[in-house]
Amino acid sequence: MSKINSNSSTRFSFALRFTVIYLLQLFIKAFDYSFGGVFPLTFRGLIFSVTFVSYWLFIWYASEYIQKKIRHLNAPSVIGINILIGIYTGLSSTMLYMWGDTLFFNNGHLWEEIPFYNPELSVALCIIYLLIFTVFGYIQKINTLKEKEIDVEKLEKEMFKSQYMSLKAQIEPHFLFNSLSVLSSIVHTDQNLASEFIIKLSKTLRYIIEQNQRVLVSLAEELKVVEDYFFLLKTRFGEGIQLQIDIDQNDIDEVMIPPASIQILVENAVKHNKLSLKKPLQINISLNDKTILVTNTYNKKEVEEISTGMGLSNINKRYQLIAGKNIIIEKNQDTFKVSLPALSTIDHENFNH
Repeated sequence: MSKINSNSSTRFSFALRFTVIYLLQLFIKAFDYSFGGVFPLTFRGLIFSVTFVSYWLFIWYASEYIQKKIRHLNAPSVIGINILIGIYTGLSSTMLYMWGDTLFFNNGHLWEEIPFYNPELSVALCIIYLLIFTVFGYIQKINTLKEKEIDVEKLEKEMFKSQYMSLKAQIEPHFLFNSLSVLSSIVHTDQNLASEFIIKLSKTLRYIIEQNQRVLVSLAEELKVVEDYFFLLKTRFGEGIQLQIDIDQNDIDEVMIPPASIQILVENAVKHNKLSLKKPLQINISLNDKTILVTNTYNKKEVEEISTGMGLSNINKRYQLIAGKNIIIEKNQDTFKVSLPALSTIDHENFNH
């Protein structure tokens, strides 16, 4: 595709230059009465047009090559060099016209009273060259800046995606590590329960792995895996943990979030709080306007588990990369609440396109 675009751009550039030069030679013919007007078709007029257009196309491309070689110079030097090119272009075009007209068409008498360098035509062509150089140089500079901006945007987006995928890749080993520790506590006491536990665990892991290439998932998908994950926790802690989801099922298909965001919050609640029958860990998930609220009772452990580096920071960084938004954390003596922005498919499209 890029090769096709490049070829199209090259053809358009040539066509534009050809058109400008063709109009320029018509302008010269209009003021040169020896042609008898702009449009009368004569052999002399045809030769002039072909020669002029060919020579100026050569000058244009040669000038473009020179611009690339001198772009490292300061502005006064570049301007000075282009003034010299303009003078050369004006003089050489005039003399080429005069010699060709004299040698091939025996029109020396038309040039008897005109200096060989024809100052009026030479100066006019020099000025025209400088005008073309200025206008097209400005256009090229604008296009170059736009291309650089596009390249910078692409680079930033690729960097964001790379950072995002790096953050996301941490979820799988983190989740598996904690789940296996739960499984190890029941595998020798209840094989049937362990079997169901493994099924739920495999479904949850499959979800995380299959979503590895997705930036956002629907809230419906996330809640389903949270329920499976909660079964794993319930198996270990029994009535020491409770989950309540207060969300209308009609509202969850259009809401998008980064994969495993709520699952990580549930996991962190277990990691950092005491769980007991007298004071169970209560987790509530609700949807309020454009915010997903995940609230849990706060009963901090005296000795916390060793952190693996996952958690709130990971979720927040992913939200920043995807939509430029932050999660909100509120904590008091009894509760710990995290507000997750409810994203949409538009956020997903903006991130990927």
